[in-house]
Amino acid sequence: MEQQVLLDAEQRNSLGLAYGLGVDSTAIIVGFVKRGIRPDFILFADVGAEKESTYAYLPIIQDYLKRHHFPPVTVVKYEPKFSPYTTIEGNMVMNATLPGATFNMGSCTVKWKIKPQEKWEKQNVKGTISKAIGFEAGEEYRQLRANDKAHAGQSGRTECIYPLIEWGWDRAECKARIREAGLPVPPKSSCIFCPNLKPDELRDLTEDELGRIVRVEVMAEPYNRKVEGLWRRSRKRDNRPGSITEYLVQNDIQFTHPDKLEFMRLNENCARSKRGFTFDGPHKELRLADLIGGCECAQIENHFHADLIEELF
Repeated sequence: MEQQVLLDAEQRNSLGLAYGLGVDSTAIIVGFVKRGIRPDFILFADVGAEKESTYAYLPIIQDYLKRHHFPPVTVVKYEPKFSPYTTIEGNMVMNATLPGATFNMGSCTVKWKIKPQEKWEKQNVKGTISKAIGFEAGEEYRQLRANDKAHAGQSGRTECIYPLIEWGWDRAECKARIREAGLPVPPKSSCIFCPNLKPDELRDLTEDELGRIVRVEVMAEPYNRKVEGLWRRSRKRDNRPGSITEYLVQNDIQFTHPDKLEFMRLNENCARSKRGFTFDGPHKELRLADLIGGCECAQIENHFHADLIEELF
């Protein structure tokens, strides 16, 4: 029997949903519609590096929400005050680093997803909040971890609830309920350079998206000390390298050369971006061609970074 107390309108002030444009959070929307539970707001934190197929799902769910008289998805973003970048991808490339998840830290989620939502809630919602989070049945371990850390809320005014766990909906059930509602099943939601991407998921990305992965990895590679790349370290059990770029090269998977990619939009509020070139970090030039002679590692015999760059030309 469902624990209605969690979703009882009399027990809360405002009901919100942290929407990721993926399967689990879309299933919550479908479940809310079926049960007549209308949230007060639905927030999608755009980090600027979701898959193209994920962004393409936004108008589909917006239409569904409109037809059922639900509030539309509100898109929120982290807005750097002084940094020249505007997205998590720009953060990685301009600072020649990899996302926090590569090092088993949740810093990227907190900074780029949770904080923008909390800022919007602080500005637009009064009183306490019940926030629905898309952890499915079987992911109770994530619930405990989230309660202790990232989703603890603003000074205790936010209580996280987990409808899918309460309903007993696992991944298969979520997909079935989405189809039952007449919606296509959305793609798995994640940054294109998420360290948890599986090899077969790479083949669902466009050549431009794969090129952006290569750009992030190659920019950071000379400064990696504890990891080989986004996949952290080589694995003996399946011979998978620690670098996604190396995997692409080994398996002849085509990607757009990073030098041919459009550069990320600069932060107009940053004083340095108004002066033009803004980055004065490890790589002063943001072209791979310049790295061949510019990195000390390029002179090391059989070094992957040097070999990879040579292969790209």
